[in-house]
Amino acid sequence: MLQVLLLSLHASLYPSVASLRSCPGGHTAAMRQENAEYEQRRKAAGDDTGKLWDLYLWCKQKKIDKEGRSTLRQILKLEPDHKEANEALGNVSYDGKWFPSQKKIDEYKKEQEQKQAKEKGLVKYKNDWVPAADLPFLEKGLVKNEKGEWVDAEAEKKIQEGWVKQDMEWIAPTDKSHLEKSEWKCGDDWLTLEKANQYHSDPEHWWRIPGEHFALYTTCDREVAIEKVKKNLELAWVDLARIYGQEPRSPVIVVILRDQDQYGKYAAGDQDASVPPTESHGLSSVHYAFFADVGFDATTSEFLGAGVSYWDASTDVGNIFGVHSVRHALGQSFAEALDPSPKALEKLRKSQRPDMKGFWAEKRIPAWFRWGAATYAERYFIDTLVKTGGNSHWARDWSVTNIVSRGGLRPLKEIFQCDITNEGGDDSQKLINEEGLVMAFVVDGNCAPVKDKYKALQGAMKEGKDAKAIASLASALQAEVEKHEADLRKFAGI
Repeated sequence: MLQVLLLSLHASLYPSVASLRSCPGGHTAAMRQENAEYEQRRKAAGDDTGKLWDLYLWCKQKKIDKEGRSTLRQILKLEPDHKEANEALGNVSYDGKWFPSQKKIDEYKKEQEQKQAKEKGLVKYKNDWVPAADLPFLEKGLVKNEKGEWVDAEAEKKIQEGWVKQDMEWIAPTDKSHLEKSEWKCGDDWLTLEKANQYHSDPEHWWRIPGEHFALYTTCDREVAIEKVKKNLELAWVDLARIYGQEPRSPVIVVILRDQDQYGKYAAGDQDASVPPTESHGLSSVHYAFFADVGFDATTSEFLGAGVSYWDASTDVGNIFGVHSVRHALGQSFAEALDPSPKALEKLRKSQRPDMKGFWAEKRIPAWFRWGAATYAERYFIDTLVKTGGNSHWARDWSVTNIVSRGGLRPLKEIFQCDITNEGGDDSQKLINEEGLVMAFVVDGNCAPVKDKYKALQGAMKEGKDAKAIASLASALQAEVEKHEADLRKFAGI
């Protein structure tokens, strides 16, 4: 009886931890007691991971999770690969390392994949890593055949079946006899070249002549297109590649019409016939070439992204100026291919409403550089076909004379502003010429400080830098040209 009484008295004087937790204020007292004991055990364990693990198990038994996790982290500081501590914290093992989650493992895998791919010279294409040299071919939809040659998969199949191509159209084996008779497929009919030229003289049925660098869409007679237009476009391509320091990855489209009347109608459209215009700024009336910023293929409804001009082979003047106009048109196509407006075009596809402000705001290449490059190709090119002793700079000399006769070179700041408008009329036409002169000085002037700034800008465009970076480098180039205006004038001879 006395023993029971003493036990009861002891219990009343020294309550258990459980009883402390269940009574008012007991929870705090119990935690203090456990914290004190934890600190004692932690101090006793020191840096011994075995003892620390035992401490963690004690924490787990006492259900004091915060202290338990702290103990686990201390273990991993001392022994990062401690298996039990990592697992207790929920870490996951992969590739000899411990990660806090599967998401971190996936990120690690991605980093390692990129690192290994770069070490092997691979680049990402869709969901695969491919050799960098293969990328331009894959982007064109090509595949390798059994011989390791890059070919169009569909084209290769047709070739094996005996099909052949006439320009951009596949001709079935059963129709090869028409090719042997030098006939051309025009719609559903086969016509002689003379009649084919008549058929293709309408922009709705223009010739579509493929090439390595560009596809020529033209209403000119085929002989003119091949022997005159295409020849000058190829020469202009070399100039443009030199100016930009790069080439478009895929052939560009350039539209060359047969005379000025057709050119004007193609630019303005025909409201009565429900034919839309192909430009938004009316610049076709300022110059003899323009960029069709709202020009679409009548057959596929795809955006052409094409420069447009004309070659009137019926007159001597038409043949003379055709050389220059088609070069400028290609310059506009070339620039668009390097600096497209994908967001604006995607918006157009969805809404069917062109956003021209958004289209032009998306451009990275400065307007003066775009116009300057096209005008250089048009009238500031170095003529490599001139015979020994001839003047290979005749086009530049002629163009500078034109500037001088129309009041001389305007302030360079105004040229860089590139305010070319339909309302500007003849003055805007002169400004286009002046843009070409500035580009000629930048490219051919041999002014070392200007050349350095030009190369920096050229490199940024080639690397695909953003608009802000390119604008900064363009401003630096502009400032350098302005500082060397005297050298520019000496270069031009004015």
